[in-house]
Amino acid sequence: MLDTLRKNSSGFVAKILIGLLAISFGVWGIADIFTGFGGDTVAQVGDQEIDGATFQRELRNEMNDFSTRLGQPMTLAMASRFGVDRTSLSRLIGLAALDGATKDMGLTVGDEAVGIDIMTDPQLQGPFGQFDRDLLRQSLQQNGISEERFVEERRRLITRNQLVDVIRGGIVTPEIIIGAVTRFQEETRRAGYIILPPSIIGEIADPDEDTVKSFYEAGAAAAAFSLPETRDFSFMVLEPKDITHTVSVSDEVLRAAYEQRRGEYDVAERRDVQQITFATEEAAKDALAKLRGGEKVETIVQGLGLTMEDVDLGTVTRKEMLSTDLAEAAFALESGTYSEPVKGPLGWAILHATGIVPAKPSTFEGVREKLRASLELEMAREQIYDIQNNIEDARAGGTPLSEIATKYDLNLRVISGVTKDGKTRGGDPVELPELPKLLETVYANGPGEQIPPLDTGKDGYYWIQIDEVTPTEQQPFDEVRDDVVKLWKEKKRASELEALAAELARRGNNGESFEKIAGEYDRSVLKIPGIQRYAQNDTFSRTAVTKLFATPEGGFTYGPVGLGDSMVLMQVDDVREPDLKKDDAEYTKVEANVRDSLEADMIQSFIVGYQRELGVEVNTTLLKQLTATDTGQ
Repeated sequence: MLDTLRKNSSGFVAKILIGLLAISFGVWGIADIFTGFGGDTVAQVGDQEIDGATFQRELRNEMNDFSTRLGQPMTLAMASRFGVDRTSLSRLIGLAALDGATKDMGLTVGDEAVGIDIMTDPQLQGPFGQFDRDLLRQSLQQNGISEERFVEERRRLITRNQLVDVIRGGIVTPEIIIGAVTRFQEETRRAGYIILPPSIIGEIADPDEDTVKSFYEAGAAAAAFSLPETRDFSFMVLEPKDITHTVSVSDEVLRAAYEQRRGEYDVAERRDVQQITFATEEAAKDALAKLRGGEKVETIVQGLGLTMEDVDLGTVTRKEMLSTDLAEAAFALESGTYSEPVKGPLGWAILHATGIVPAKPSTFEGVREKLRASLELEMAREQIYDIQNNIEDARAGGTPLSEIATKYDLNLRVISGVTKDGKTRGGDPVELPELPKLLETVYANGPGEQIPPLDTGKDGYYWIQIDEVTPTEQQPFDEVRDDVVKLWKEKKRASELEALAAELARRGNNGESFEKIAGEYDRSVLKIPGIQRYAQNDTFSRTAVTKLFATPEGGFTYGPVGLGDSMVLMQVDDVREPDLKKDDAEYTKVEANVRDSLEADMIQSFIVGYQRELGVEVNTTLLKQLTATDTGQ
């Protein structure tokens, strides 16, 4: 819950503060500010102190967020590797700078305003939309924070928001910037073009032997004729289904569970129900009289402007009805009869039962084995975490994964010679289990490294052990010589094609007509009716479009096609700038984006400036202590 409360500032203010994390260490200078001092203060910004508990709570929240994104538990070692500890501290320093600024300016918020803010917080309201003090108390207890501390943090949050609103309030969006952004984003260009295929270059003569060998040894060719790195690894999976055979469930427990759960196994009565809803009780009674007098239900439904599909609920159980009253009425009917009008959530309804499928009560003997399997799986699921801890203790003590697998009767599988993309060196797919982040983890670690357990996504864990790494190897020259020659010719042709395109563009820019140039290669000039700056397709690659928009009207340029090895030669025919009015939706959208950017820059500059003015100190000794063990887990 407190993690959710922490994100109450997830609007504009939070985006600014989170954005600052990427630059704040660069601003206050890591080498300069890490000075040792005692006490429980991790960092100090002016007279604003960040204590160890606050840092640990922030770090835990950040690690939980990362764990969710990574799909595996994050240890402090991983947090340090990814910079999560520094990000957490950086965020708190940015907030402390804002707090220092509000204090300097004498900004504060009264108790009544804080109380109203807390009591109207949707995250602290019960099922009936009212403030739930027990919910707040439970959340504070779970997160180890006092009510006084929570109220003070909320007061600071409201005060920060006030300051940020003041900064934002004075920002004006210049029309000249909106115009420039609009022109950049919405400008379109028309152009003429021809495609220059590789075949236009003609045959490429074979290179001499020295050229072939030099090309083979060069970087790009060496990579093309290299066998990729492969890895051998072992892995072991622990899921509830793997240990159900160790769980025993007595008949006494089974019978008790059956009595508690028999509703899950009983097949409830189902009925084919039509529900015709009216705006008033009088209208419903009038329709009921007609139905019981012999009028067809289709006629009544048609008179309401509905179809039979609109009133047919299908085959439903009591629980699937919209309300208890409607369910009671529908399931009290005999097949083919109509109910009296019933007040429902959508109005007054007449219910028509057109078919009844009787209930089928279960028996203990009939569901015994299914229930046993369910209970065994539940009990195994409860034991998974303890077994995972025992396995981690054994690994920490140096026990090989193979011995652990034997002890717990788990299958240790070995995968050999797999590339980063899940294939053999020959390009054939390797059969791999469906485990999240499997190959990613295999290639992020090396032999001898103890990799933390990963989540299988099915209430279980799996462990990986890197057995061997076979590095990239270049294929012998004699085996690939013909392929080397082929690749050299392709590169040579591509180079000559680009040189030809550049020469034709030069000729066009020197005054030769596009039709004359195109005619030399028996081609007609095609036309683009209009293309925008960020467009791309099979004919025009991003590179080609970028060069087109960097060329003045009437100018020539060239670039690669979007799909294939051809080049496209282009001449800009017309540049069309947008003519947006202030009441246009696109203008409003651009204006909002520009304003957000200006506000972000202003607030960012304010916070960074206050960090410099107040000064930042970090207790490196305490910081190391707090991040030395998995206290953040």
